[in-house]
Amino acid sequence: MPETKSLFSSSVHHWIYFVLLCLLAASMPTSRFMMSLTQLLLGANWLLEGNYREKILRFGKSRPALIFSSLYLLHIIGLLWSVDLAYGIGSDLKNKLPMLTLTFMVASSRPLSRFKVHLLLYVFFASLLVTSFIGFYIFIKGDYLNFRHISPYVSHIYLSMMLVMTAFTLPWLTQRITKNKKLIWGSYLVAIWMIAFLFILRAMTGILCLGGVIVFLLLRKVYLLPEMRTRIIAGSLIAILAIGSVVPLIWMYRQVSMEIKPDPESLLELTSKGNPYQHYFTYNMRENGHYVYYFVAEEEVRNAWNQRSKLDFDGADLVGNELRATLFRYLSSMGLRKDHEGLMQLDQGDVSAIERGAPNHHYTRWPGFLVRVHQSVWEVYWYRESGNPSGHSLTQRMELWRASFVAFREKPWLGWGTGDLFIAVEYGLNAIDSQMDNFKMKPHNQYLLFLLTLGLLGSVFMYALYIFYVKTSRAYQYLPFNVFLVIMLIAMTGNHTIDSQTGQTFFTFFTLYFGILYRQNYKTIGEDDKALL
Repeated sequence: MPETKSLFSSSVHHWIYFVLLCLLAASMPTSRFMMSLTQLLLGANWLLEGNYREKILRFGKSRPALIFSSLYLLHIIGLLWSVDLAYGIGSDLKNKLPMLTLTFMVASSRPLSRFKVHLLLYVFFASLLVTSFIGFYIFIKGDYLNFRHISPYVSHIYLSMMLVMTAFTLPWLTQRITKNKKLIWGSYLVAIWMIAFLFILRAMTGILCLGGVIVFLLLRKVYLLPEMRTRIIAGSLIAILAIGSVVPLIWMYRQVSMEIKPDPESLLELTSKGNPYQHYFTYNMRENGHYVYYFVAEEEVRNAWNQRSKLDFDGADLVGNELRATLFRYLSSMGLRKDHEGLMQLDQGDVSAIERGAPNHHYTRWPGFLVRVHQSVWEVYWYRESGNPSGHSLTQRMELWRASFVAFREKPWLGWGTGDLFIAVEYGLNAIDSQMDNFKMKPHNQYLLFLLTLGLLGSVFMYALYIFYVKTSRAYQYLPFNVFLVIMLIAMTGNHTIDSQTGQTFFTFFTLYFGILYRQNYKTIGEDDKALL
């Protein structure tokens, strides 16, 4: 291969490479556009630097890089039995491109110094910290309609994953590079803030990831205990706590699904204005046990509501749901009838809550995390009652999981192909006669997504390659990488994490960071390091 010379020295290009990596790290919590732009600029810098032969040889000598980038080739092979090549190439392969291009540029470039490797991660921490402050400002200002809007730049799901990653990685890294107690305590304060903001964000994915990491760390501590008897006792306590955490969910489901039947004679009563009530006996929806569509005097509620609110009774609330339904659920949660008298018992705070889409009066007093859990439990209850998942994120996921499993059973070994994901999901939804109104959706489960596109054989081979990468790079020796794996494994159960731009960048960045970039400066682990593992 002919050598080329650049206008700038190799050291200048190396600094540009480092700065662009820092911009990439900073853009993960802040800008999808910058994530794309920085990777394009990294490619341009790589080309302008020249020295292709040296860089390609460097890449070829990196076994971890060769293994990890080969994951991308599996998805290219999956095009061979795809029908929708436009989606396969223009969307799926494009979203996963960092696994190939970023890996190639990182592994083929000259290693960064230890200082730069540390600084790269601190840039990510700083960007995430600033983003959390901006989100907290939005929260205290109240200038949002949905808790997702507290994440100002990227999806709240991926932001929550980054918060958990930072909460455990920042103190670990700080202790490795300094003995300054003020800096170490400062890192713990930032970690506490990250966890606090996670609960403000109400991202269930991140909260589940946090719980998973805590369980992992506790089990790890138990495993490292010297005596078997102590291990058994500690392990039993952890198991009891884990099982105990399910009890509140069971209690909440019982509260959500309880039934308060009205006195049959009361169904014949009239409103205080002398109007008859309507009772929709075919609708079993309940709030705090009270039937939502019993004791309905719709015209009375319409007139009373339109006098108290600027939002039309027959329109939508501020989050886009049918206001009539939100209002009826809210009144029912308080045990009130849907008439003029019932509506007039609402104070202005209740009216504002309904306008913002709150369907239960408890939501005005409960902490955000409890509200989110209750919403999820209610969604499951109503999905079981009605069979209709539309309008609720959790139940739509459950419906998509059912449909995806049906589609997987149709083509289990090689799957439907890289490009035919939507075709597979639509097949599954039709097969189960789904009531969902939008068929062009992904499974919202990365494991099912791989099974659909690559089949059982392709998925097993892909997981084996990644495990081989972890073993070859020895990234598993670093505690934050294990935390990262726990976060990814949990997040992938409810999201197509690796198939989105932010999730893919997060996945590739930390895979390369601990498997290649960090490893280049810590080929061996000293005694001080082992204490932090």
